[in-house]
Amino acid sequence: MALKKKSKPRTFHIDKRAAQLAAIPGDDDDVLTTEQLAAWWGVSKQWLEILRHTGGGPEYERLGPKLIRYRRSKAKKWLNTRSHTHTKQYTAGRNEDRRRAAPR
Repeated sequence: MALKKKSKPRTFHIDKRAAQLAAIPGDDDDVLTTEQLAAWWGVSKQWLEILRHTGGGPEYERLGPKLIRYRRSKAKKWLNTRSHTHTKQYTAGRNEDRRRAAPR
């Protein structure tokens, strides 16, 4: 019996909640650890680390080796780019992400 290869998910579950998460109050000058950002967004620490490695995630600050911090204002800005009002918008944005990520 051949095992089916799992396909890469086409969407991130955070997309559906992006606008709600960005609206949660907090000081924009707050600096968050990876663990704090993961807890706020309801995602895994590893997911944020993967985005940091591959690109396409929220901007972060490197304060030293293995000392990463996220500014709340930049995390909210990234979430706002993930908010959509209809599917056609989302598909257009996803295609743009693919073009940027494609090797040149």
